[in-house]
Amino acid sequence: MLSMACSGVIAQSEAPPEKTAEQKDLESAKKWSVYWGWNRSTYSNSDIHFWGADHDFTLKNVAATDIHMDLGVQSFVDTYLNPANITIPQTNFRIAYQYDADTAIALNLDHMKYVMSADQVVHMQGYSPGQTWNGDKKLTTDFLNFEHTDGLNIISIELEKQRPVQWFGPGVKSRVFALAGVGVALPKSNVTLNFLGRVRNDEFHFAGYSAGVGAGLEVDFCKDFFVRSAYKAGLVNLPDVLTSSKGDKAAHRFSYEELLVVFGARF
Repeated sequence: MLSMACSGVIAQSEAPPEKTAEQKDLESAKKWSVYWGWNRSTYSNSDIHFWGADHDFTLKNVAATDIHMDLGVQSFVDTYLNPANITIPQTNFRIAYQYDADTAIALNLDHMKYVMSADQVVHMQGYSPGQTWNGDKKLTTDFLNFEHTDGLNIISIELEKQRPVQWFGPGVKSRVFALAGVGVALPKSNVTLNFLGRVRNDEFHFAGYSAGVGAGLEVDFCKDFFVRSAYKAGLVNLPDVLTSSKGDKAAHRFSYEELLVVFGARF
């Protein structure tokens, strides 16, 4: 009888508890998501140091912008929605894994554009063939161009925390989120040292690293799809930028702010 009683106790203790509706929803939820969209960005001024076998100079407090493209129905279709032109706009791509109800881990690409503002006057210090520099210099295009326009590409790992909100009614799932990430910079820099007669280097190149944070809002629609808007801010350090086909280099550090709008799906 004691044996039977013990067996009954053991059997009863091993029975799994019934799952709540919330637990069942979490287990059936789709864990992976992917998104694609576009961004605008701004940059802090930076000191850019150029060097090579015959030159070593620094441009002080250089201003830069992203690339603004005029939008119309036709230009939006031809540029932003045309797969053949997919890398022309400033774009964002991410694939994420939903670790638990409020945490996601993501592999993220921010494809931004960085363009040194033409015709600005900066302080230039250093030397180049037959010239010593220590004064103001107007950065005309016949002097030099400096751009990361085939991509100021930041590839990062991001950790995201989420919190549900009911801003659009009980039938619309939405959430606010905050994120932090670290990554590497893989630009294809378009630099022409025209006053030195250099041919530019057109290679993707590991030039440095980045760290950033962000926050935003995500709203679901049609069950497995969502739209998200976010603000990001970060620091970029590029100590090894390629500036010519002869192995010349440049280095600079700057901060950025980015606004993005993306569309995604869960699977």
